[in-house]
Amino acid sequence: MTAWWSGLSAEDKLKYRKYGIAGGMIMMLLFVYYASGQEVEVVKETKTTDLSLGSDLLEDDIRAKVDRDLKQVGETQREMDSRLRQYESVLAALESSQNTLREQGDRAREDELINPLADLEAPAAGEVSYPEPPSYVPGYTGTDQSLNNIPVEARVIGGIGRAPGAEFQAQTRAKKKNSIYMPPSHMPAILLTGIRALTSELGDANPEPVMLRVQAPAVLPNSVKANLKGCFVIANATANLAQERVNLQLVSLSCMSLDGTAVIDQPVKGFVADSDGVRGLTGPVVSKMGAHLMRTIVAGLFEGAGAGISSAAATTSTSALGTTQIVDTDSIVQSAGGQALKSGSQAVQKLFLDLAKQTVPIIEVGAAKRLTVVIQKGTDLDIMEKG
Repeated sequence: MTAWWSGLSAEDKLKYRKYGIAGGMIMMLLFVYYASGQEVEVVKETKTTDLSLGSDLLEDDIRAKVDRDLKQVGETQREMDSRLRQYESVLAALESSQNTLREQGDRAREDELINPLADLEAPAAGEVSYPEPPSYVPGYTGTDQSLNNIPVEARVIGGIGRAPGAEFQAQTRAKKKNSIYMPPSHMPAILLTGIRALTSELGDANPEPVMLRVQAPAVLPNSVKANLKGCFVIANATANLAQERVNLQLVSLSCMSLDGTAVIDQPVKGFVADSDGVRGLTGPVVSKMGAHLMRTIVAGLFEGAGAGISSAAATTSTSALGTTQIVDTDSIVQSAGGQALKSGSQAVQKLFLDLAKQTVPIIEVGAAKRLTVVIQKGTDLDIMEKG
């Protein structure tokens, strides 16, 4: 062993020394650990128990909740029954008071009707005078006939009456009228009919009738609302070319109840505003005058060409007596054709010019446009009811 150690190099000796020191330290640590007598802890398995709610516990919880709900419902029912009994007692008291008042009124009327002549004194004998019988009765010829068989002429004094034996005609039942005051207000509406309004004076003289439908209750002063939803409004439309708008003037307001027993058909005064809040409805301006004017210009060109052809066929001479045109025999056909072209072009030009005058610009507004109806002046709305 000594020879082996002596034969090692210095580096090998150093390496083995390190190995020996490390091994000795490990052995020392193991010795100290086992010598201390510590026991190795053994991890024991922990038993787990599933925690679950039994069906009995869940049923008890549900049963308790249902009992609480039923108790609350019972208390509410008892409170409603108590209020109902109070209302029934109040109603019974009112009916009793009404019956008492009715009995008192009937008793008072009976007292008035019993013996209405009790306060009148009977006339003394000989003070009563009877009118003399008529000397002549129409239809009566002798004393043996009964006066009950004499025909009596029917007389109708005022109102509507019926003579004996005459055919009865049922009187038409008049409509009852109630009225409510409609102050200045506004309401949203929709345009049911499209508009093509003329911009000339002819359009002002003949406005276009349109129909509007109210879409929501009318807004009155102080935020009060009137349920006019579904009512129809009739208006007259006229166009304004300068503003490129169609102005609508209200004519009437028409409403009807669902059962048809109440009707409103009343003239109203107002106007219509567009979605921008300005009076009048905006729309595109449509004009077809350009085509007619272009045809008029073309007809004028043909008129000038005919005049030129006719002038080229004639010889103009000027003298002290004036200007004269001489048509050569060979140019008669040319001159006649030019005059014919000129005259025809003048007639066509006049026709197209008249059409251009009649074809004035119009302003178009399509249907289903949303707008605002403004009642300008308050009015009484008469509600006609079938009695």
